[in-house]
Amino acid sequence: MIPLLLSALLINGKIAIAQLPDCSAGISMYGLFTNVAGSGTADSTEIRSINYSTGAVGPLMGGKRYWIRKLYATGPDRYYYSSSALGVDLITNRFYLFTQMGNALRKDLITIDPVTATETIIGTTPTSPVSLSNYHIVKTAIHPTGSYGYAIGVHRDSTSSAATYNPLIRFTTCGGSPVAGCSSIELLGYLPSSGLMYKQLLFNGDIAFDVSGNLYFATAAFQAVGTIMRYTDARLFRINSTDIPAAAGTGSIPMTLLAEYNGLDSTVINGIALSPSGTMYFSTRRFLAEQTSPAGPSVTEVYSSFSPGNANIISGFSSPTPNFVLSDLASCHFPMTILANNKIQLSGKHEFGKSHLNWEVNNNMEVNYFEIQKSGDGINFELVAAINPDNILRSAVNYQYKDTQNVLGKTVFYRIRQIMKNGMRFYSNIAQVYSNSIMNIIGSMSPNPFIDHVNFVVQLKIAKTVEVRLADQNGRIVYYNQFKGRTGENKFKLNDIGALKKGIYFIEICVENDVHREKLLRL
Repeated sequence: MIPLLLSALLINGKIAIAQLPDCSAGISMYGLFTNVAGSGTADSTEIRSINYSTGAVGPLMGGKRYWIRKLYATGPDRYYYSSSALGVDLITNRFYLFTQMGNALRKDLITIDPVTATETIIGTTPTSPVSLSNYHIVKTAIHPTGSYGYAIGVHRDSTSSAATYNPLIRFTTCGGSPVAGCSSIELLGYLPSSGLMYKQLLFNGDIAFDVSGNLYFATAAFQAVGTIMRYTDARLFRINSTDIPAAAGTGSIPMTLLAEYNGLDSTVINGIALSPSGTMYFSTRRFLAEQTSPAGPSVTEVYSSFSPGNANIISGFSSPTPNFVLSDLASCHFPMTILANNKIQLSGKHEFGKSHLNWEVNNNMEVNYFEIQKSGDGINFELVAAINPDNILRSAVNYQYKDTQNVLGKTVFYRIRQIMKNGMRFYSNIAQVYSNSIMNIIGSMSPNPFIDHVNFVVQLKIAKTVEVRLADQNGRIVYYNQFKGRTGENKFKLNDIGALKKGIYFIEICVENDVHREKLLRL
């Protein structure tokens, strides 16, 4: 189905159809098609709808191709052309792109209005207080609130510091009537730099948000195989909304490994998009022979993923224009749950010198075994134990495990790796266990997003007062309350917050010096 037709306009002396992205029917994502002919191509970029189910490609958004370019004064060509980073805003129906990734100079941020088929340079990557010039920027998505967009870079210099190799960037979208230079682009911090997240192991890929503001990051590692740099492992990570910094900074941002997509290994993951039901879609470049340098022949493909680690090709997709390839995907749909066919939810608490772990799965019959993994820093994990599944004739099962090897006064991180009978490997969320904490938060705030109330559960070692603060994005306290907590488990409800404006809030739950923070979204 073609997205909503709005009006006709004159482009290059011809009548063209102006269109808005389809953000309500839930049948289309959007692809960024770039011309592989290279420099000198005046119409370097196409934006087209792609049907979630069939892969069918729609007409040009705005009825034209766009000249996405950035002046590169020191090279043999005056300009770099095209883009590999696309986002679409649910609120304003605008598209957002960063200029071509290879430019060592600053990158321009461009917004496109598909109704008037016009583009505006609303920002340029800053050089201070931290320079964002020498990064590839191919991973972009717009937050569900529409106020901000986000991007992840990868440093073009493979010898640079690992700690600053992959920055998370935020930019303002400027609303429905942007003007030149209106966007503020800032560095929020850097992704972890060890284990499976080290440097170019996060080289290519794309990002997308769910409705709660959790950020999903699909990657294609780029590493040396023999004497040639090749694309190798495909993986899916998640940055929890509560771990995305609210202000500019240079710290490390926690990230969790969700699944390994072995079927997409050795491809180049270019884009991801999410459907309303939580299905994830990948655009990839698959090489037709062994990867070489320079790269040999390849084809562009689109895959759908209903559960973590499993992807199926959509055979109905093909690039409609010769010499144009699918460089990125984006959508304006923000589902409540992602890849809902698989669930591994882990929680933990410290009690009587032990870490008590509890996890819930919904595909137990397909599990070969579980690995309990432990970390002191939340990044580098080691095996604690491997256990076989119980109740193998049931799909939904709860598991418990007690770890007695704890050090008093330390924070310990746990995750579960689920190894399936078909060889796929899925990962749980990371649970923190505080061995010297007075309180422990059981589970997450719910519902999140919320409308008029929020529930949470606090476990206390001794009876204490529980303070709750709610702050907006500017740090203003908009809600405060105190609750009397008893020893053990306490269930609390904030039921007088329905008058708050829609947007993002931060909740703090405090018991003496123990503080728990989460990000909430008011619908």
